[in-house]
Parts: sequence; structure tokens; C-alpha cells
Amino acid sequence: MCSKYGVEGYPTLKYWGKDTSAMGEKYEDAREFNKLKKFVKDAAKPPCVVATLENCNKKEKAFIEEISSWDEAKLASEKTDISDKIETATTLHKEEADLFEKQKEEAMATMKRQEEAKTALEKVSKQHKYKINIIEQKSSGSKEEL
Repeated sequence: MCSKYGVEGYPTLKYWGKDTSAMGEKYEDAREFNKLKKFVKDAAKPPCVVATLENCNKKEKAFIEEISSWDEAKLASEKTDISDKIETATTLHKEEADLFEKQKEEAMATMKRQEEAKTALEKVSKQHKYKINIIEQKSSGSKEEL
């Protein structure tokens, strides 16, 4: 099921709605209960019906009023412009998310190498640090004897 819906890691939250693809959409916002609850409430809200203004909020009603005098060409042009902005923002977000995942993997590999180096340092120090102490004392002692 995970591969079918493009889930590659934990925790992945996906949702489906009227405007989502068959693959669903990834939920990438806050995971706190109240934020999730608000998202579900907003996502489950019935859509604004332009003809009757049913389920329309103030912002939607204001936009309906604003575009009421537009002709079909203007409506199509505005739809294209808005769709292009959303697509551009979506592409940028995906690129940045992909870059983050790549950098995160590199950072995790670096952290693992750093931990291995620390372990090696501790081992070498434990095996040889006392020798340095003895050599320093012996070197200092031989100077005093002269």
C-alpha cells in the first residue's frame, strides 16, 4: 500500500479530496492536535457554491463580487495566471523538499562518520594517553638530572 500511494517514510500523512489526485496529497503542515483538527475541519467544509453563495465565506463572496463583471476571456486568463503561480510555487516547494532530503541524508552520513571518528579517538586516547604522560615525565626528569 505504501508503494502504491508513494509513501516512503514515517510519519507520512496523506489525504484525498475532490481536487486531489488518485495518489492523494501529502499533509506537510503542523502535527499538533489543534492544527490537524483545523485542517480536517477546513478540508471537510463543503465548497462555496457561486450560484447561491451557499457555504461561501466573506473572502469568497468578495471575490465573487469582484469578478462578477468579467467576461469569459478575462476569467480564463485569471485562472491561467493563478494556476501558473500555484504550479511555480509547487515546483519550488518540491525542489526545496528534495534538496532538504538529500542534504539530510548527507548530514546523517556525516554524523555517523563523526561518531565513528569519536569512537576511534576515544580508543586511541585510552590506549596511548598514559604513554604521553610517562614520556613527558621521563623527558622532564632527565632534564632535571642534567
